[in-house]
Amino acid sequence: MIRESAGDADAISIVVVDAGNTRTKIARYLEGAVEDVSVANSQDEPATRDALATVRGKCANRERQAIVICSVVPDETELLIKHIEEDLDLRAFVIGDNTDLPMEVAVDVPAALGVDRVCTAAAAYVRIQQACVVVDVGSAVTVDFVDADGVFQGGAILPGPRTQAASLAATTAQLPLIEPGVVESVIGRNTSDAITSGIVVGLAGAIRGLVEEIATETGTWPQTVLTGGAAELLKDRLTFVDNWVPDLCLMGAGLAYLKRMAAMRDA
Repeated sequence: MIRESAGDADAISIVVVDAGNTRTKIARYLEGAVEDVSVANSQDEPATRDALATVRGKCANRERQAIVICSVVPDETELLIKHIEEDLDLRAFVIGDNTDLPMEVAVDVPAALGVDRVCTAAAAYVRIQQACVVVDVGSAVTVDFVDADGVFQGGAILPGPRTQAASLAATTAQLPLIEPGVVESVIGRNTSDAITSGIVVGLAGAIRGLVEEIATETGTWPQTVLTGGAAELLKDRLTFVDNWVPDLCLMGAGLAYLKRMAAMRDA
């Protein structure tokens, strides 16, 4: 079982886990960046275990490791905890449970806030050190605002590309299930292209509108940071985005553990 220490974070190999609705991503956290990212289907327990083993195998210091979980899928969290504690004989650090959020939040019910949104926002703020809008494109799209003091203020949530496609196929009689891709022309000349255009171009417009509304409401035009597994579908249409940074959530998970260590050191 890992023994927590208030010592130097460089002496610990930090493994970070981002368990989402579609994919579980696992990586090493090192000096503010993530390396050796491994991805598995969130419903595939053996593949998730293999991904965790692959990343752990690349950690230089095998004796002292911390595995930090940022999860929005309770069942996946339970499986990860069981594997980490029973099979690996390590303590699982779960953000929002036994590990605090990596930044201050100013929302109505902090306990109900998705920890992935906070981890992503924290990593974006640490990166640019000023007020920002963080756009995360995955199963859901979140557009969140962090103020100049680094406080998470909240934001907006809308369905992501694949979620929209699945909803159309499930709730209509004749529309097929499609995999959204790059839009060649906004004028789709077949059903599949028309759905893709509606989803991708429509989402880009919705995101732009939300960012503009946030700028109007806050009286400033904050930097905009884009991330998420499906962000590549939209990035060329979001010309106002200042930074496209993959894996922000994993970075935020690492920040949460460093914050925990700093609190222990200062106690």
